[in-house]
Amino acid sequence: MHIQTSARRFSSIHDHLPLDEHGFLLDPHYWSEHMACLITAMDGRGTLQAEHWSVIYYLREHYLTYGALPATSNLCKTLGLKKAQVKQLFGSCRAAWRTAGLPNPGEEALTYMN
Repeated sequence: MHIQTSARRFSSIHDHLPLDEHGFLLDPHYWSEHMACLITAMDGRGTLQAEHWSVIYYLREHYLTYGALPATSNLCKTLGLKKAQVKQLFGSCRAAWRTAGLPNPGEEALTYMN
């Protein structure tokens, strides 16, 4: 029953957000902190804390400035985090990217994000 309820909730949230078939926001300008919380709930990852927000805002700023993924080493150095900490926060680069409300980076990039 819990799995069906979670699947139904995911489907309901997904239907109301402007996401592509892979769960990425179609336009990063639609993003809001509330939307980040909804995406996190869809993924079943709990509540976003200060460290999550610092990663999210770094990803958004970098993407909106340069139009590309930042190197993980740059993100970690700038925020004073270890790669393992970032993985622990989001589970994967893909989840962090989705939570930051950034568009699907394409198949090649996705293979490196899991």
